[in-house]
Amino acid sequence: MKSKIGSFCRLIATGALVLPFAAHAAQPVATPAVATTTSVSAMQPQSVVAALKSLGHDAKLVADSSGDPLVQADIGGWRTQVVFYDCNEITHEGCQSLQFNASFVPDRPFDAQKAAAFVRDNRFGAVSVGDDKSVNMTWDVVTGEGIQPSVFALVVKSFGLALDTIGSEAFTPGRAPQLASAASR
Repeated sequence: MKSKIGSFCRLIATGALVLPFAAHAAQPVATPAVATTTSVSAMQPQSVVAALKSLGHDAKLVADSSGDPLVQADIGGWRTQVVFYDCNEITHEGCQSLQFNASFVPDRPFDAQKAAAFVRDNRFGAVSVGDDKSVNMTWDVVTGEGIQPSVFALVVKSFGLALDTIGSEAFTPGRAPQLASAASR
């Protein structure tokens, strides 16, 4: 079961990060077309699936081990999942935030120093390196009652580009998954 305190801290921390991001989203930026939904919200898991599909990504709604919604997605060739946080512990509804997550085992050395360099350059993402040398990247988004589909599209695009950045460091050229940036062109 997810810690209420940990979830609350993530909510506060990412809330401080999402607001500046939303302000930048108001600037004209070329993004792929998004479904005609009025908003994308962790409260409405199917809206997350619909938005991902409208952006051309495979997405499937399932439940995680605690019963909360979970979206399994392919974002530009990267196997990812979208974890729902701050959900009602009994009903597993009313979720407030999302965490995009991707894990992989690189074929080139990728250590804590490279992870720290990534975090310095990508303020919305977090990267950890496991004892088994696996790399885990997360990208947190507070949605509350909903965010604009165009903002969600920017989040997905930024997450994919961040995966590409790590992929260029972690994989020998030609051995990485299809790059998200190539798929979004």
